[in-house]
Amino acid sequence: MARNPEYWNNPEKFEPERFSDVPIDFNGNHFEFVPFGAERRMCPGIAFGLAGVEISLSQLLYHFNWKIPGGISPEEFDMTEDFGASGGRKNNMFVIPISYDPLHG
Repeated sequence: MARNPEYWNNPEKFEPERFSDVPIDFNGNHFEFVPFGAERRMCPGIAFGLAGVEISLSQLLYHFNWKIPGGISPEEFDMTEDFGASGGRKNNMFVIPISYDPLHG
């Protein structure tokens, strides 16, 4: 589906900007926009990829304490979101990792 000329202009060319200004339906009605496919043709590695991200994130959270630089309290932190398909943050979040050994406090 990702290379179907019925849905895409120049389907063989890498053009990430083709996703801008497109009314994408995330309810599962427009499967040509789903990067991992859906149902029978779903990517077999999606579960493996998600598990890898979850394990990496859990290890970072478990082995480090995190501090916000500049003495900003969590309540003052700017959590404004940027408009887009991925729903990222508008401003970058910088944190300082402080090593933590759970066995030795």
